[in-house]
Amino acid sequence: MSVTHTHIYTTQILMRTLLLLSGISIVVACMGTGVRTAHAASYSFSPPSGSYAVGSSFTVKLLINTDGKTIRGVVGGGVVTYDTAKLTATNASFIDFGLPVTEPKAGTTIPFEGGKIGNSSGNVTVLSITFKAKAEGAATVSLTNPQILEGGASIHSGTAPTASYTITPANAPTPSEPPKEERKVNIPAPEPPSISSKTHPDPDLWYSVSDVEFNWDIPYGVTGMRTLFDGESSSEPTELDEPPKSTWKKSNVDDGVWYFHAGYQNRGGWSSTTHFMIHVDTTPPEEFTVSAAGGDLTAQVRFEAKDALSGIALYRVGIDGGRTRDVQTTELVSGGYTLTNLDPGNHTITVIAVDMAGNETEASTDVMVTGEKPEVESEEVGTSGLSAIYWVSLLFMAALAAVVTMLVQERRRFHEEKEHIKRETSEAGDKLINIFGVLRDEIEEKVLELSHKPNMTDNERNILEGLKDALDISEELIDKEIEDVRKLLK
Repeated sequence: MSVTHTHIYTTQILMRTLLLLSGISIVVACMGTGVRTAHAASYSFSPPSGSYAVGSSFTVKLLINTDGKTIRGVVGGGVVTYDTAKLTATNASFIDFGLPVTEPKAGTTIPFEGGKIGNSSGNVTVLSITFKAKAEGAATVSLTNPQILEGGASIHSGTAPTASYTITPANAPTPSEPPKEERKVNIPAPEPPSISSKTHPDPDLWYSVSDVEFNWDIPYGVTGMRTLFDGESSSEPTELDEPPKSTWKKSNVDDGVWYFHAGYQNRGGWSSTTHFMIHVDTTPPEEFTVSAAGGDLTAQVRFEAKDALSGIALYRVGIDGGRTRDVQTTELVSGGYTLTNLDPGNHTITVIAVDMAGNETEASTDVMVTGEKPEVESEEVGTSGLSAIYWVSLLFMAALAAVVTMLVQERRRFHEEKEHIKRETSEAGDKLINIFGVLRDEIEEKVLELSHKPNMTDNERNILEGLKDALDISEELIDKEIEDVRKLLK
């Protein structure tokens, strides 16, 4: 390998490391969830099979299935291979991954590597690949070297998936009408439709959206459909569509519980009916009143809101226009809630009632709080704790800037001889590992100090948890990139 090629490839890997570190800085500012528990996950192709004519194009998606569990900070990678004699990849792109390391590109193989911030459950759509059929026969699409990481730990289970597609001749003639005596062949009725909704995806949840949309696939051989949208759970569809459509929309649906019914038809008859339920609630909770009685640095607040349709999910209680705290309905005692550790004087208490669909109604009242708040060290800790947390974030960003500066300086020296590149790059990797180790120790020390701070708010705890998650993910990805550099320079 020439000096120039070594330089270019090494620079790409180092810049990928920089990209990952930048992504982690976003995680520090945005993530704030609880302690992570690893779960098993696996890859699959969608659709896993199909029939396509020569010259036609079709899309195959690569999915991560979380087995019904919630995972956070998922990192995935692998190489998609396919039968190049039968197929040509014309496009490949990430779908859900927002932290690309290796961008997928259409070619004879499609390597990819990247990650996703935040919680994921169900199916995570990693890649979308467009293929063009170019020759008749059976074509396979496979995944090799599958990797799925959560918080630095491998959670991949099962075997690497394989999909198989049949490539048929272009413009295949329509089969002639079979003789009457051959029409007795027993063709089974189709399976019922698998319906989903972009606007109301979970049938058990309420949504404040009055425009509804339903989607499904049209399997091979289906020639017609029946659909119906009403308020009955077991109605049979009556509206006939020939040829069948793959989507159904309706605007300004009234509040309430609704059902979409659909069935397929093929030469063997009608399928059974699929019933898909949705909940619509665009009306906020009813107007309500708030009363409060002040005490010694406390206030006893009484309120109760009603929502005739979806019900009250929770309340948000705030003081003097400040940050609100979530209060569950189970926390109310006889319609009352006690606020403690208040400053003496007049205060305005605001209560926001939130129903199951997210609609809100607000009410407020004034209260006089008595007593005298003692001067204690905990106040100083409370006022400085949040600043300390932000200081930790700034320390992380400053260290990141130092790493960037170091990488830029090392790049300028790559134009020298090959041995010099090897030596300096190796030193850069060691420095990067040492800097990250010092940074991690410093942040973990600050996190440990702040985690014992009294009177921590939910937001402060979320920031601390986000810092822990960011450190785990960044350490895994940095170690992997440094190892790639060392392998290159052997």
